[in-house]
Amino acid sequence: ILSAVMTVMMLSLAGIPMTLGFIGKFYVLAVGVQAHLWWLTAGVVIGSAIGLYYYLRVAVSLYLSAPQQLNRDAPGNWQYSAGGIVVLISALLVLIFGIYPQPLIDIVQRAMPLM
Repeated sequence: ILSAVMTVMMLSLAGIPMTLGFIGKFYVLAVGVQAHLWWLTAGVVIGSAIGLYYYLRVAVSLYLSAPQQLNRDAPGNWQYSAGGIVVLISALLVLIFGIYPQPLIDIVQRAMPLM
């Protein structure tokens, strides 16, 4: 479960669609294109591609590498602890707001006049 959560979070950082990171990068790129800041837009795209490469390397090692040594110091029921619940809720929120970002977009639009 923890590997799946980490994979979701890394894909969100990379800006993969259906995650909250995609929504953020999409709006940053939209502002860059609107303002004709092509160098900034290109930098974000290149940085995202480089980041995706490294995130996928970690994800591949999570699933395809055989564990060298079993660690017995970690609790077997970590997902029922407070930290485990926070991790699972965070992953769910990244996916939910990536699929349906309208509530966050409304909050940002209401906050824009305050800036």
